[in-house]
This record gives sequence, C-alpha cells and structure tokens, in this order.
Amino acid sequence: MNASLVIVGGGPVGLAFALAASRLVNVDVTVVERSTAPTTAPESLTTFDHRVYALSPASLDFLGGIGVSPDSARMSKVRAMQVWGDDANKDSRLDLAQGQPIATIVEHAALMFALEQAVSRNEGIRVLRGSAPIALRTNGNRRELDMADRSTLHADLLIGADGSRSQIREWAGISAVTKDYESDGIVANFQSEFPHGDIARQWFTNESVLAYLPLPRGQISIVWSVTKANSAALKALSDDHFCGAVEAAGHHALGKLTLASPIARFPLARVIAHHWCAPGLALMGDAAHAVHPLAGQGVNLGFADARALFEILSRRSKFSAIGDMPVLRKYERARREATLALSEVTDKLRALYMSDTKAAAWIRNDGLSLLNRLPQAKAALIHYAVS
Repeated sequence: MNASLVIVGGGPVGLAFALAASRLVNVDVTVVERSTAPTTAPESLTTFDHRVYALSPASLDFLGGIGVSPDSARMSKVRAMQVWGDDANKDSRLDLAQGQPIATIVEHAALMFALEQAVSRNEGIRVLRGSAPIALRTNGNRRELDMADRSTLHADLLIGADGSRSQIREWAGISAVTKDYESDGIVANFQSEFPHGDIARQWFTNESVLAYLPLPRGQISIVWSVTKANSAALKALSDDHFCGAVEAAGHHALGKLTLASPIARFPLARVIAHHWCAPGLALMGDAAHAVHPLAGQGVNLGFADARALFEILSRRSKFSAIGDMPVLRKYERARREATLALSEVTDKLRALYMSDTKAAAWIRNDGLSLLNRLPQAKAALIHYAVS
C-alpha cells in the first residue's frame, strides 16, 4: 500500500512541494485548497498582479527542476540593486551588481498559473478544492483530517503549508512566537516615466522602507513598509496624491509614476513556530516562519523548505516511513537554523533603520558609502541574495 502525503495549502510553496513529492516512490500526494477556482491565465489580465515575488536563482532552479516555467513575458530580471539611506544621494548609495541576475520578479498570478498547470498535468497529484479542513486527529502514527464535506483524509505525513496563521499549526498544538511590527506593507504597480533599467531600488529611513521592483513594459511594483499612522494617512490620499507620495519617497528616481493596479495593504508581523514537526506532521513556508518583507526572501525560504524536505524524504532508509520523527527532524535541522538567522538579521535591520539615534543614522548613510567601497563585502551580500 502506498503512503499518503496530504498538503494543506495550495499556494506557491504547497504546490511546489506537491510537484516535488510526486516523484517519491510509493507515495500518493493530495493537496487541499480552500479556494474553489484555479488562477486565471495571466495573459488574459489587462494589468500585472500587484502581488509579486523576487525569486532567487536557486528558487528558479528548483522550479525548473519540477517542471514549472512561468511566462517569461510576465517576468523581469533584476540585474542590479541600489540601496539608499536617509540622504538619497550618490555618496550614501550602495550598488550591488554581478554578471548574472540577482533575482527575477514574477507576479503572483503568473507563478500560480504555471504551478497549477504543472500540477494539472501530473497524474500523481490529487487536488481537492473548496472543501476546508475542520478538525485534525491523531490515529496511531497517522493523521486524520476531517473535512467540511464530511469526508476524512488519512495521512502518513500531513504538511501544513497554510500560511502564517496556520490552522494546521494550531490544531497540532505547535506554538509560535509572533512579533507585531505595528506596520503595514503597501503594494501597488506603476507605469514609470523613466526606464527602470532592470534595477531594483530600495530606500531606508527611520520611518519606512520602500522598494521599487522592475516589471516588464516599463512598469514597477512597490513594496512599502510604513508605520500604522503613515499607512492610515496614505490611505486617505487620492490616487494622484498617493502617486506623488511614492515619487517623493523614491526621490523621483523614475520620474512621474502613474498607478497601474489596485493598492493593497497588509499588516506586518514576524511569526516563528517553536518547532516545525511532530509525528506524521511538518510545517513549511509561512506556517513555520514569516519574516519581514524588507529582505524579499519569504517565498524563497518556502521553496528551500520544499526542496529540503523532498530531498530528505527521497534519501530516507527503506525502513523509515515518511512521517517518522527521525526523518522529519532532519528536515527541521536542515532548515531551521538558516531561517532563524535570516529572521533575526531582518528583525535587527528593521530595528536599526527605525531608530532615531545618531549611530543608526550614520549606518544608514555613511555606513552604506563605506560598504560600497568594500568589494569583498558586496560580493558576500550578492552571494547571499542569489543563494
């Protein structure tokens, strides 16, 4: 009898892991997704999705290996990155560039459509849409998931890939440390007056972090982390005045900006699960760890989780079941330390850039200038960004 692997969460990380796990021998894969409809083909959309991801080369390699290729016309390469402190002038800018692209910007709709198409072609994956889980039980070494349609799913390994507010994590009794940043992330797309040149631009001040990310057709996507008070003030602006605020915050680097998508806001918080596995159960992606978006690594961390767990399961002893704790602990050890380190660094960077102290202001400005003159340090940052 084949082992049963059930994944709760049909987002990018859950679907990517399903595609990888379908290659395991004698394992049946089921994906449970609350939404009822698959993603619309992105070419039918008149605008770019305002939700975008900055995929690292490692993530693109993983996706290619599982047969996922988003429409190249909906993606944009990041060939360089420029970072400014409070004084957005040449002397306080950090330039990061290398021979290969640092990242690739892809919209959520394009990535999801490519993943869903790959899953639909894969006969080894069953997708259950529109039926949400309502309870989780343990039966010996297996997990049983009661569904709203009164069916029950039996899992030798249950994967919680259901986001930072994971219901699977809660039902499994796994606690998490949550830090409310008391800030909002604001995302939107714009048509820019001047070409972006395939450059990602980021401005750090003691009030906000703003990123301009390049899109095709001369457009950009922004990710703007602001305090709750500033978020409320920005929400009260007309579209034209909001565009003006984004132009000013980016020091008019790309000239006039014209809104090209809806404006979305979401609360920012750091969520770290105390542990990522239990007998017959593992957490993945934001269900295990949600970090501040200033590092742009959220989905990349999730794809790294998926790849690591697949490799560990594929190398396990023939005497080990997929839900055995010694197997799952290898996954947690392989991913937890690196993820915690990134989360801590991101958290400390945010605290540094939100500080009003003179030392923090020096690092935001003169510190960037100093780092810009250290080739080895910049090379290390680029290596971190692309890995």
